[in-house]
Amino acid sequence: MIRLVSIVLIIVCLLTLTACRQAAPTSMIEIQDQDNEDGTIIISFAIDGAGWLVLHPATSGGDPDTSEELTKSPITGAGEFNDVEITMPEAIDEDQTFFLMLYYDDPADGKFTSADSVVEVAGEVVQDSFTVPAVPPYIEMTQNVSAGTTTIKGLTYEAGLVMVLRPSTPEGEMDTSTMLKAWMIQRAGPFSYTITTPAILDEGDILFAVLHYDDPDDGLFTYTPDGDEDLPVEVDGDIVVGSLEISD
Repeated sequence: MIRLVSIVLIIVCLLTLTACRQAAPTSMIEIQDQDNEDGTIIISFAIDGAGWLVLHPATSGGDPDTSEELTKSPITGAGEFNDVEITMPEAIDEDQTFFLMLYYDDPADGKFTSADSVVEVAGEVVQDSFTVPAVPPYIEMTQNVSAGTTTIKGLTYEAGLVMVLRPSTPEGEMDTSTMLKAWMIQRAGPFSYTITTPAILDEGDILFAVLHYDDPDDGLFTYTPDGDEDLPVEVDGDIVVGSLEISD
């Protein structure tokens, strides 16, 4: 099941955009640029009346799922709008396709309802689609030496995972027999935690953060290196782990 995280459609100054307005432009929508690293899309669109710009997910068959509106932004009147920036949704488990569609605000009541019809030109629905690549779980770690803190950031694809901090062995490997701290991640999606850097660690030691399942689902962390409970999360055969060399 795909979980969508932080679904936001940001139309920059949409209500005040007046450049290139025409009396009755031909309705259209076009995705001009997609930057997966920055998580942004640049679009241009035109509409011949007041309406809505709506973001829909795709169905399993690849068509727009018009039963679900992820976001909607009002368009106050006919006009052309260029270089509008949108922040993409995030698809975690697998690549996900989304559709941008234009609707008329008809009746003109400022409310998006089932009565508002899609905009069509020559019998074709005015829409464009884009695909967001999957983002696997990950962990990144940074240290604020002066504050004595460590920040752990990352992404999970499901709630109820356990974050575990471990020291390193003398050889610099993760010591799976020793746990410094553990807590449960309550929500799927991006996370960020700032903790006090464990005092037990000296300069040059390595701090590891690793994701584990809570399996069985009992709220207890019962992992052992030779056991089969609360195993580490893996992606393509590699455990999801972050590491940080401690500085003083």
